Amino acid sequence: MTGIDPTLLALATIALILGGMAKGTLGIGLPIIVIAILSNFLPVVTVLAIVSLPILATNFWQAVHSGNLMRPLKRFWLLILFLMTGIWLGAKIVVSLAPETLYAVLGVVVVLFTLTVYFKPPRTLPARLEKWVSPVAGLTGGLLGGISTVWGPPMIMYFVMLRLDKDEFVRTVGLVWFTAAVPMVIAYAGNGILTKDLAVVSLIACVPGFIGVAIGQAIRNRINQETFRKALLIILFIIGLNLIRRAFF
Repeated sequence: MTGIDPTLLALATIALILGGMAKGTLGIGLPIIVIAILSNFLPVVTVLAIVSLPILATNFWQAVHSGNLMRPLKRFWLLILFLMTGIWLGAKIVVSLAPETLYAVLGVVVVLFTLTVYFKPPRTLPARLEKWVSPVAGLTGGLLGGISTVWGPPMIMYFVMLRLDKDEFVRTVGLVWFTAAVPMVIAYAGNGILTKDLAVVSLIACVPGFIGVAIGQAIRNRINQETFRKALLIILFIIGLNLIRRAFF
């Protein structure tokens, strides 16, 4: 912990606060913002280790702090089950796939989806279809997460189609993302990415992350549902562009 460049420390703090603000406001965005900023100065695997515990902790806080967890658990338990299954399968088959191809395909799908929904909002997904679409979204997100550690886009698109209100969306994402983050952190610790020294750094990184979350929650309480929807789609659009970038650069 000694000898850390003060400039890098300041950048890391700012990145974590900004990521936490996105997380507190929209329920998503912490890892993509932190990784996008810090990967310019640190190896990506180091950044993944640093952000791992803030991801775990903020998702747990988000799920618990946002209200009754039984509501999203009862509604999305099948999605969570298929998500966990997909993560396990994705981790098994990662050696035989080219992640770049997956990034490119998913990135294009996400970008086209967000543009379409932003300019022409679809009707709410009928309740009768949820039991069929939910496991597909969970399994797809899990496979992607097991292969690339990016599990969010398929499920975010599904939640957008459900037209969840902003508080229900944040609560649901917190619960689902937490269930995915637990095996991720265990895997990072097991394969040597999250070392003891980096675990200490990651634990300290939770502090600015939570400061950002608190600011973001205050912002969310002051914005209406339509503003929330548009901001969410903009973040999802950025995620899609980032996936395309990862495919080719």
